[in-house]
Amino acid sequence: MKKPPFYKSVQFTINGLIWILRNERNFQFHIVGLLINLFLIVFLGLSSLETALILLCSFFVLVTETLNTCAEKICDYIQPNFDTKIGVIKDLAGGAVLLSVIAAVCVGILIYWPYFKLYFY
Repeated sequence: MKKPPFYKSVQFTINGLIWILRNERNFQFHIVGLLINLFLIVFLGLSSLETALILLCSFFVLVTETLNTCAEKICDYIQPNFDTKIGVIKDLAGGAVLLSVIAAVCVGILIYWPYFKLYFY
């Protein structure tokens, strides 16, 4: 099979991101989190390093959520009926998302806490 031209590959990728944004509630929640972080980055005037860490964590959560969705879709395709082994696979993929969210929240607390203390105390 011949590989599509690069611009077509990019178009397919964008279509995938549009699909997940339209169809996956958890991805939409994570996008809201990214938007809140973008606001806080500008409002609080975070340093370049702090901004990089917040953005890295935010996109890490989006990546893990995308991979979780891929795992779920593959599992549903392979076994549309309930299966405990498929359930374990889905739980593991969901656990990866939870771990990335916990890491992102920890980094967010470490970075934002001094700013919040400055503004609210």
